[in-house]
Amino acid sequence: MNRRPLHPALLYPVAIAVGVAIYALSNLIEPPADRLLNFGINYAQMSEDPFGLLGKFPQRIFSPLLANLLGLTGERFAWFAQGCMVGLIATWFAAAHLLGATLLQSLVLSAVLAFTGAVQLFKGHLGYPDPMTFLLLTATIVARRRPWLFWSLLFVNAMHHEQIFFFWPWLLWWRHRLPDARWRADLLGGVLVFGLYVAWRLYVGAHAAKQELTMSHYAALDYFPWGTLGLASLNLLSTFIWFGVLPITIAWHGFVDGWRRAGIGILLLLACQHAVFGVAHDVYRFTCFLFVPLMFAFLRLFRERFGTLIVLALGAVTVLAIELQKPVFVEIGTAVLTKNTANGPIVRPDIVHDILTDVVPTYWATFAAYGAALAATIAIGWRWASLSRRRAALEPST
Repeated sequence: MNRRPLHPALLYPVAIAVGVAIYALSNLIEPPADRLLNFGINYAQMSEDPFGLLGKFPQRIFSPLLANLLGLTGERFAWFAQGCMVGLIATWFAAAHLLGATLLQSLVLSAVLAFTGAVQLFKGHLGYPDPMTFLLLTATIVARRRPWLFWSLLFVNAMHHEQIFFFWPWLLWWRHRLPDARWRADLLGGVLVFGLYVAWRLYVGAHAAKQELTMSHYAALDYFPWGTLGLASLNLLSTFIWFGVLPITIAWHGFVDGWRRAGIGILLLLACQHAVFGVAHDVYRFTCFLFVPLMFAFLRLFRERFGTLIVLALGAVTVLAIELQKPVFVEIGTAVLTKNTANGPIVRPDIVHDILTDVVPTYWATFAAYGAALAATIAIGWRWASLSRRRAALEPST
């Protein structure tokens, strides 16, 4: 592991070059769509006039504003969306290096993550906000030693997409693993960021012509608990569909470093991820927050003998696993959205609540198979961690 990172004047240009190269390489497996999709169309419209408070979610102003400043408005917002994916890969590379990985290890980490759903999924869903959310989240992880930068990044992320609030508990846990972290600074930062965000939402609510995602909208949802459980069931499938065999490294990390050092953080991150399912149902997108524990698992694995090669090998197997599971994603995704009737398929009027009552029973064998995959992942991670600890115990005597 590297302890003397490159100077930023060198690191960031290298990171950008790596982001461009890896993104281009990943396009050989999953080329980007040729047009914006759904949310992306709305963000493209917002980019023409960021302060016009247009569309369904005018409060999410950061990306449209940035695209406007860069001249990537309207149809050119598709270029901005792809640039966000390049930037995400570059940020992973720089973050890994700043967190202790060598340049080669950072390259492997960013390349492997780039071939998972955290990037590949959003080439089809071009223009969706998640790659920028992931980029800012990764930068916040690295910035934990500087409270002002930490909270500034969280404010920018909140102005980009409010889903980041669900991950504040994990981020605070991560920051307070530092012995010199002070709750007073975080209380001030949290109150300031949340207060500014609320003020912005009140302004938007008073002036926007159309705003769908209001507090009234979320209060009217009744996902919890059964709808949330159904979405969690879909998340089980999405975890392996978009990350292949890589979750084994998370299980290994939790067992090899133990409950206090790794387990709490992993479970807290997963709890934050599942909390989103109480108010939102885009499971396939929210699953991709799994890149966070994967990043830390890789960084830990790099300290093991042949760790870099293991990550690379698991990444190669994952590319194949993702390709083989695409029919599952299409079949289950179609079943979630539509229901077969005597007159043919119709769009489900209550998608979320039908998951447990209809989709899971109909495809019980598929869900059981992925449940078995989860059990196998945990078992393999536990056994692998046992062998790692045994080898580490023998090393001083050799």
